Amino acid sequence: MSPQALLLLVALVTGTSSSDTGAVSAGSAVALAVGSLVLYGWQGLVAWVFSLRTAGRSLVLWGFRRPTRAVFWVVPLGLVAVYGLSIAHDLIVNPKQQAIVSAFPRSVLGAGMFVLVAVVMAPLFEEVVFRGFLFRGLANSWGWVWGAIASAAIFGGVHLQLDIFLPLAALGFVLAWAYHRTGSLWASITMHALFNLIAVAAWALTG
Repeated sequence: MSPQALLLLVALVTGTSSSDTGAVSAGSAVALAVGSLVLYGWQGLVAWVFSLRTAGRSLVLWGFRRPTRAVFWVVPLGLVAVYGLSIAHDLIVNPKQQAIVSAFPRSVLGAGMFVLVAVVMAPLFEEVVFRGFLFRGLANSWGWVWGAIASAAIFGGVHLQLDIFLPLAALGFVLAWAYHRTGSLWASITMHALFNLIAVAAWALTG
């Protein structure tokens, strides 16, 4: 489950549609942010139960360690690669905008909630679950390439929008590569946060 699925629930409760741009109220945007925090917290707890609780409680096991100097070229190179693919994909497929993008009203509060969810919570919690827990576990069994492919496919799928599955899966693969290449979850968290920050900036500028 992801905030995208949570948005569908909010839409049902409030009687709005995910296609009604700007229809979600400020209160619903706050509810979405709070709900996302609860959802991410639950996912983090599950990851802890099935990894750190049994293998040791140090966050280093998830990758919370200082990255190598490769982070200074891995992060920008990864961003360029993913955005290059995303732009090409958008030109060919012309996918619909993610519903969660239109879930936040264009106001100071809406922008603040959007930044909180997309730039703070999503990079931190999703990297813990998908790279620190899932990718790390799969890579230990299958090798980093197949682990990255499998975790990237799951990452793309949980966003619940088939027409952007490819760029999201590509993002998931590049984030796993960044984690593998630098030895640190901070590298993938930083890349994920910057990727989403660019998307939020584009949302703000095109309003």
